[in-house]
Amino acid sequence: MKQTITANQLKGRAIGSIFFAGFGALWIGLALYVKQMLSVDWSVLVATVAAALLLCAVWLMQEAKRYPKMPEDQARGRTFTRINAIQWTAVGLVAFTFARLHMDAYVLSAITAIVGIHFFPLARLFRYPMHNVTGATLVLWASASVLLIPAEHLQGITALGTGIILWSSAAITLGIALTTVRRVTPASAQNSVCA
Repeated sequence: MKQTITANQLKGRAIGSIFFAGFGALWIGLALYVKQMLSVDWSVLVATVAAALLLCAVWLMQEAKRYPKMPEDQARGRTFTRINAIQWTAVGLVAFTFARLHMDAYVLSAITAIVGIHFFPLARLFRYPMHNVTGATLVLWASASVLLIPAEHLQGITALGTGIILWSSAAITLGIALTTVRRVTPASAQNSVCA
């Protein structure tokens, strides 16, 4: 069976990894801040890991230019926008409601769960099962953190785990995409798309 690979797929994986790297860094920075561990050394380490992921993603975007490009699906773009709008609305409502109910310790776990849930429709939309794995891992992490971590440590540890999950997902996505690029030459990708 020939493997079909397009510039659109590779570029999509790269853009997704850029978001995962950036949001992962934000979550880890938040964890360090909440745990009062934010320092120059930790900041440099977070920036270094994020930069390494970003550089791999940029390299993948450059490689994507060598592969055949398919027409953009406008309906997919609109669906993506709707999914993200629902996610951000849910995050805002949960943060507001939890603050009003004085449940601040649980806000980050709830946001992690919402972010995880939003990956399930994205997996279907982009035909990328790895998003199901990321989504399930985030939802499980959010649930486990609430059940296992004392409230006074919950925000920092939840944020740290969420950031690590996002970074891991970015690294795995980039690893899979870069392995595919090495295995499938642009010429064979062109032949399999046209066949």
